[in-house]
Amino acid sequence: MTGDFFAPRGVIVGEGEPTAFCAANGTYQDGTTPMYRDVDGTLWAMSGHSHMGSIGVYRGKSLDDMKKSCDIALNFRTGSAEFAFSGIRYPEGILPRGSVWPFGLYICPVTHRFFCLFHNETGWNGEGTAYDSYGLCAKPRGDSDFRHVGLMHSDDEGRTWSFDRWVLTAAEPCFTSEYDPGRGVAKGQDRGVISLGSGDFSVYVCHGDGFIYLFYNIIRFDMDRAEWKSCDVYAARSRIRTDGVFGDFVKYYGGAFREAGNLGMESALASNSWHPRIARLKKYSLWCMVSVLVTPGERKTVSDRALIRFSKDLTSWSEPTVAEYNGGIFGNHYVAMVSDSDSSQPFDIDGDAFSFLANHNGKDVIRYRSGFISDR
Repeated sequence: MTGDFFAPRGVIVGEGEPTAFCAANGTYQDGTTPMYRDVDGTLWAMSGHSHMGSIGVYRGKSLDDMKKSCDIALNFRTGSAEFAFSGIRYPEGILPRGSVWPFGLYICPVTHRFFCLFHNETGWNGEGTAYDSYGLCAKPRGDSDFRHVGLMHSDDEGRTWSFDRWVLTAAEPCFTSEYDPGRGVAKGQDRGVISLGSGDFSVYVCHGDGFIYLFYNIIRFDMDRAEWKSCDVYAARSRIRTDGVFGDFVKYYGGAFREAGNLGMESALASNSWHPRIARLKKYSLWCMVSVLVTPGERKTVSDRALIRFSKDLTSWSEPTVAEYNGGIFGNHYVAMVSDSDSSQPFDIDGDAFSFLANHNGKDVIRYRSGFISDR
């Protein structure tokens, strides 16, 4: 995307301060923190994952006063493929297994039903059935297990959740020729550079065009070298509904949203960028993508350096810039740009001020009050 738009000249990052999303509250965030403001003005968030501590629901007026509301209960089991996710198979026909990582939150304005979109991997918390690209594992070799995105809902403000279905699956199947997780006659990916599935995502609710966007990663993995080859950004969207029902996703492919969310083809929007997170910059009539630089082949594959891109249309993105902090480049393993407002959606930035939320795997989320440098 070439420049002919007015974007901020830079970013000033403030000092870090603690948030409610922390180990002291029993939650160990592993990913960016999903948030949404309901029709009554309450800001809600979820933190944690299902095999370390608890998954907590938080509420407040803004980032300033978020407090833990409850630990969630699941009306289904996680873990072994013998019973996980009520036996609702992955779209490839494989029995599901593993954990729930909440990465997306939407609250219906009419029914007040909570929807959570969550990340799942085949190589963690499988209780003896976990597998990666090579076979059964206690821990995936080179992070080479397979990702899917699932959907669950709650009708009691996040206290209890029911599993609905799998909503996002990569075009390539979630197994290789090296190991059979119960695929029957289906053909796995040949050994070599493979896809590790669709996941590692965030959600952006665009009330302007009426769609819920899911920006996600696909990791390409070299089985012979046991290392990441790339980690690119993709997008899918589902129409916003207000009847307590959640529609299917359609993937962006070949210049339009046209392919099925499950097993459809997909086109990359940005390269080597980990955990993309989108915000709307109202002052500039732009969208901003914050992600983390991926450096395949280097000692630290996910570099913990935040990248900032801009877009006019959510599909064509500028070249990345960075933000400086204490003489270096700002970042962490996961970085999100979030509104400081007590009335806007957390992904709508009204002026130049906002906060970065940053954390590492299972670590406390730290807030950095920040702002754009602007000529306006």
